[in-house]
Amino acid sequence: MKTTIYYFSGTGNSLKIARDLTNKLDECELVPIAKIWQMESLASTSEKIGFVFPLYFLGLPKIIFDFITKIDIDKSNYFFAVVTKGGDFDCVALHQLEEILKSKSKTLNAGFFIRMPANFYHNDPQTLQKQIFENSIREIERISTIINNNQKHLKIELSERNRKSFEKHNYKFHKTVYKSDELFYVDENCTQCGTCEKICPVNNIKLVEGVPQWQHKCQRCAACINYCPEKSIQYSDVKLKNQRYHHPEITVQDIISQKSIKE
Repeated sequence: MKTTIYYFSGTGNSLKIARDLTNKLDECELVPIAKIWQMESLASTSEKIGFVFPLYFLGLPKIIFDFITKIDIDKSNYFFAVVTKGGDFDCVALHQLEEILKSKSKTLNAGFFIRMPANFYHNDPQTLQKQIFENSIREIERISTIINNNQKHLKIELSERNRKSFEKHNYKFHKTVYKSDELFYVDENCTQCGTCEKICPVNNIKLVEGVPQWQHKCQRCAACINYCPEKSIQYSDVKLKNQRYHHPEITVQDIISQKSIKE
């Protein structure tokens, strides 16, 4: 039974999880959403479909919402999702995904959250990161067994009040995310190396006379911030200082390779 995992990743956490899970599943291929999401025609012929992505603002990243809403999944019959998160809350992502699939007369059969190191407003200590990585390995083993056996595993335990509140917060994020890049800037440490332009999954950064300029189609993945070799990209008045994180096994080239050809 062929399986396709569609993933999106900014700083490597979701890519690492998607790769590890792909290696544990039968006849599984890994497809980067950022490479295909703007194609006019999107369809999957796989019997099983999985989505691996980070939790953004209590729910789905906008690119994930748009992609899953758009893709034709008529030929698929088993759906699962793995959501990476930087904190303890599970929030509303699985509920949103379930609702999108229901609108296509499909069902979310299995859904999971995996705690991974935080990558924006703060960083987890190295000792905690090690524990998180070790736990993620165990989680992948558990999740892969469930998926290989076509089992159902979905627990969405939210009160109606919390669900509506979380959804409202997330959809507000969707409406404003493109222009959130107006708060990005580079400090005096920028060497005009162009890493940020190359790495942005949605081609949202252009160098103008050597200086990064954001083009207002941002997804807030934080790849530019966390992979900047000089730690020169800043966001608003957030005190990032030298705090940066990307998964230690995911390289700059790994993130670049997930994107579409530059427009």
